Amino acid sequence: MMNWLKDLPLEQISETLAGFFAFWARITDGVPAGQLPLIVYAVCSALVLVLWLLVMRLIPRPFKGISWVFVAAVLFAPGQAAGNTGEIAPAMLGVFHAILMKDFLGALSAAVPIFAVFAALLVVGAVWQMARSVIAANAEKQQQTLQIQEQRRQYLQAQNQHSNEAE
Repeated sequence: MMNWLKDLPLEQISETLAGFFAFWARITDGVPAGQLPLIVYAVCSALVLVLWLLVMRLIPRPFKGISWVFVAAVLFAPGQAAGNTGEIAPAMLGVFHAILMKDFLGALSAAVPIFAVFAALLVVGAVWQMARSVIAANAEKQQQTLQIQEQRRQYLQAQNQHSNEAE
């Protein structure tokens, strides 16, 4: 069972990580220190959402989009920083802080922005699905109309050939 751990190409992994960190250092070289945490958070959240697409393959079809929306809501819902300083922070941090302090009512109140973003994203997803279905239905209807017109053209062309042969 531990053979896969022994067979890991650790040198290749470390070289890849070193290359990534060098790349990240070049990208963030001119970024002010105050904006760096926000940029790191946004990039890592986007990376988590992209990686969640791989996890979604294992989830049944109706729950794929809903799970992705939930992960996005947890990552991107705004909340307050711990200590009521008025600073904006991800809402999940407020939930985790309240749970660690055993303030379950505080955890529920800190989770309200997550629920609001989740509901808003579900509405956006529903509108997106309705728009997609209307567009697909119109495209299918247009395709059927083109097929019928082509069949009619072929039928009329065949009739014209038969009438020309009869004369």
